[in-house]
Amino acid sequence: MLRSNPAKKVAFITLLSASMGLFTANVAAQEQPFELGVTKVSNGDVVSYEGECFKSKNSPGTWEAPKSGSWFWEQVTCSNDTVEPPVEPEPPVVDPEPPVTEPEPPTTDIPSDVTPFILGETRVVNGEVVSYQQQCYIAQNNPGVWEAPKANSWFWKSTNCGSTTEPPLTCTLPEVLIDNQCVIPPVECPDGSSAATAEECPVIPPVTCPDGSTADSVELCPPAKVVCDDGSVVDDIAQCPVTPVTCSDGSTANSLADCPVTEVPTSMTVTSDGKGGYLIPRAEFVAIEKSLTSGELFDLVRSDTVTLDNASVEAVLPLRAANPENVKRAESIVDEALWEFLFPIRNPAYTYNRFLQAIAKFPAFCRTYTDGRDSLAICKRSLATMFAHFVQETGAHAPNWEGALGNPEWRQGLYYVREVYKSESDTTGPYNKCTGWAGERWPCANKSYFGRGAKQLSWNYNYGPFSEAMFGDKMVLLEKPELVADTWLNLASAVFFYVYPQPPKPSMLHVIDGTWQPNAADKANGIEHGFGSTIQIINGAFECGKGSTTAQAKARIAYYKEITSYLNLDISGEKLDCADMKAFDTAGAGALEVYWDKDWGWDANTPGNHSFKCKLVGYQTAYSAWTSGDYELCVEDNFNVQATDANGEIIPK
Repeated sequence: MLRSNPAKKVAFITLLSASMGLFTANVAAQEQPFELGVTKVSNGDVVSYEGECFKSKNSPGTWEAPKSGSWFWEQVTCSNDTVEPPVEPEPPVVDPEPPVTEPEPPTTDIPSDVTPFILGETRVVNGEVVSYQQQCYIAQNNPGVWEAPKANSWFWKSTNCGSTTEPPLTCTLPEVLIDNQCVIPPVECPDGSSAATAEECPVIPPVTCPDGSTADSVELCPPAKVVCDDGSVVDDIAQCPVTPVTCSDGSTANSLADCPVTEVPTSMTVTSDGKGGYLIPRAEFVAIEKSLTSGELFDLVRSDTVTLDNASVEAVLPLRAANPENVKRAESIVDEALWEFLFPIRNPAYTYNRFLQAIAKFPAFCRTYTDGRDSLAICKRSLATMFAHFVQETGAHAPNWEGALGNPEWRQGLYYVREVYKSESDTTGPYNKCTGWAGERWPCANKSYFGRGAKQLSWNYNYGPFSEAMFGDKMVLLEKPELVADTWLNLASAVFFYVYPQPPKPSMLHVIDGTWQPNAADKANGIEHGFGSTIQIINGAFECGKGSTTAQAKARIAYYKEITSYLNLDISGEKLDCADMKAFDTAGAGALEVYWDKDWGWDANTPGNHSFKCKLVGYQTAYSAWTSGDYELCVEDNFNVQATDANGEIIPK
């Protein structure tokens, strides 16, 4: 994953200009006067401002005042500097008119305790009085260093320079500061009008719901029907018929976990297919797979990674009565106004509704715990943890940049939805592993699998598994990776990472909700409960175990402190740093091997004495223990095997 600091782009572009010979040193175009907040320009336009001339670049807005060394402007020579001024004729001699007495301009006495405002430097708080161009203004709505004081501005209010005693006024959400008063802004009604509250909006005609019925609003429509895998339509996913699996004894069950306990074969029953390959009963594959993937930790992770069907996910709306329980809990902590506050300069693709849909997809996130654990506190801590990592992974990281609009760095998260300098026109790139097992299992589809979304999902061998988890089909996102940037998947990809373990690391969910309890091996490696262990999970190889706090880890911790403070979350006593943490290893409490690979063991009772088995490993392969049937596929691919049914007939793949 690559990121770029918008504030640092200036140095790069300056260097590039130097190498090209500075072709724009002199500009002969006719410059236009630039009026702050009014003049709109296109790249290449030349303007005059405060006696100097500037050429626009990087699409400046109306509030980016021309200034030497700016990201948006390049100082140039004014056109009238290149010619000699014309000789003015002598004025004719006329009878002198009586002198006209001009009225004296009002004297503006600026007290010494009023702060002079210097564009690009002066920082103020709401209610503070500054002087600018011999006038005084009161700050409101948190102006940044580039919002020049101006009458009737959103950020400033004119005031008498002699009155500097107005106390700072800070509003609390959902109020905003208008004319130095905290007021609740009007809401926009569905018909385009505005009203003091949603209840006062005009009544609009009923809407047509997906099931053909009508309701006063979309939120009041009946929950969307669920389409099951077999094409049937039901009210709830729990009502979908379950496709039975064949158990090792020949019986059927809803899942492998429901199969009768049978003796696991110690040696495979291998026969020749007469064509150079081999045959093995499917019942033996099922028995071995079940025995190797049974256990408390496996069962816990399986329950954590259950997903809601996409039809139900896409029906989620803010404050909808039929929203899933975990979504309602998240809404109670982070409403739409707080989402806007925490991520004010986010990419427009990261909507609040998509945030709720991402949570809906994974019912384990912000779920209800029935064993005495505090569900609300765990949800709040989960959100704070994830948000802090959002800021580090996809934040603007530009505290003094004009585009940050004066927002502090901890509120600049979700700025990027695609990796910097990458576009959907790319078809190849450093994240395409299109050969070997990764290319065979997760085929590249003439696309580039660069970082997208809040977690910056990368590589085809990560897009494929994510696609299987979201759609049951690996090719959906391998063929359309742009969906991870442009739909609710841009946030769901981050929740996916949160609930799945990264062997030998536990999942972030288990760390936050207390399911993971560090054992002696973890403690020997310095790994304990707290935000620091989530840094170890997300990027420990680069940010942890260095003896001192790395810059990246320090930034994550700072963001976490700010967010938890705003959410009134007590983090006292929590281990925030990972400077002394070694990596998670296979002896840790959360270690879980979840991939299948060839078992190179020896069996005296099989052809060639091969094992004809696969084993669980901690590194990624083409075969996942989370995908039922991958064990059989692993054996078939590694030993040239086909599965047979109870009658000895080959089962088609």
